Amino acid sequence: MQKWSNEDSNPLWLITKEEFDRLPTGIELECINGKKYVKGIDNIDDDTRYGHLAYGVRDPFNHKEKDLFLIFKLVQ
Repeated sequence: MQKWSNEDSNPLWLITKEEFDRLPTGIELECINGKKYVKGIDNIDDDTRYGHLAYGVRDPFNHKEKDLFLIFKLVQ
């Protein structure tokens, strides 16, 4: 996971393709364009830039899947 912007008070944390694969179906992700997408329902492309997808979550450590996001950060 990588913080998208240091200037935002609630930044988007981008995920890698490997992290995306480990996320549960049905999780809502936000794209850098501001739109929301649901894994398993919406088309989420796997185009990566600098190792990360253009999708992620805000406030990952208070998210429903916070344990998984913490693991992602710890293994970096």
